[in-house]
Amino acid sequence: MLSSLVSWDHVRMLPWLLVFSVLVLGARADAPSIVSRNEWGSRMLTCRAQLTHPVAYVITDELTGMECQEQNLCSWKLRGLQSHSVYTKGWCDVPYNFLVGDEGRVYEGVGWNIQGSHTQGYNNVSLGIAFFGSSSPSPAALSAVGGLFSYAIQKGYLSSRYIRPLILQSETCLVPQQPVRSRKACPNIVTRSAWGSRETLCPKMNLPVKYVIIIHTAGTSCNVSVDCQIRVRDIQSFHINDKNFCDISYQFLVGQDGGVYEGVGWHTQGAHTYGYNDIALGIAFIGNFVERVPNNAALEAAQNLIQCAVDEGYLVTDYLLVGHSDVVNTLSPGKALYNIIKTWPHFKH
Repeated sequence: MLSSLVSWDHVRMLPWLLVFSVLVLGARADAPSIVSRNEWGSRMLTCRAQLTHPVAYVITDELTGMECQEQNLCSWKLRGLQSHSVYTKGWCDVPYNFLVGDEGRVYEGVGWNIQGSHTQGYNNVSLGIAFFGSSSPSPAALSAVGGLFSYAIQKGYLSSRYIRPLILQSETCLVPQQPVRSRKACPNIVTRSAWGSRETLCPKMNLPVKYVIIIHTAGTSCNVSVDCQIRVRDIQSFHINDKNFCDISYQFLVGQDGGVYEGVGWHTQGAHTYGYNDIALGIAFIGNFVERVPNNAALEAAQNLIQCAVDEGYLVTDYLLVGHSDVVNTLSPGKALYNIIKTWPHFKH
């Protein structure tokens, strides 16, 4: 059993933030040798939140209790880490973009193009790299990471700001050496045509709007995109056929796969909250969150969507965020989810 080799309760994760100064690297980097997800026996990748390149940061973790020197054993331990991440932590996959073993091998996590789940607030603007093995990175591991960084800069995955890392402990404020205003990228949105929507005609929305209303759909949740698309189609059919709405009642829906699904979208009024449908964006988490909270991937996707709405002019900058139960008599968005959104910016009870 995996537990005979590593106790997940004692895995130590030491986050470091690497902030880079601007420098153009002269040396051309060859493609590093990376053990692919398929080679280490990963389950299918279900994360959907995309990274926008180049990212400004690299955040590294050190995982102890995962000592291994050969690829077969390291691969086995990575599969255990993946299972722990998905089933215990509720993430969509391992939280890192890449992992580096003591032996100097680089293992593909969620890769170059997908957001990790390593550091809240930085997942969409950083690459997450985890060292695993002994208590400190080996020379071989550090050399492998150096090659990985050089290649990432050359290929445009990472901003060309690499001179000397500033290492900050996790309790220290994450402040760059020079002021940088990073605009969050809009999340990748699964369009109506992609999930098989019906064609409908509903009233248009006057933008920008003032409110964001957080809702849950109740019923079952979904953890992979295929299942989420089925759930969204079912919700649309229920709202049209049984509720006599003109369409699905939400602007967007968020799945436990970290995906954002277009409901009626930015420009069309929803039917989620009487008195607010023409002045609010309704964002619905797929599932029931009275007793359990959505996973990090879903929460971050929703927060990125809200920031996207501000950046694109669909939502006023001084918007108000409320729970569904704040404006109508309902259990939605569920007590567990409500307790989380109370900590989000612009929340108003």
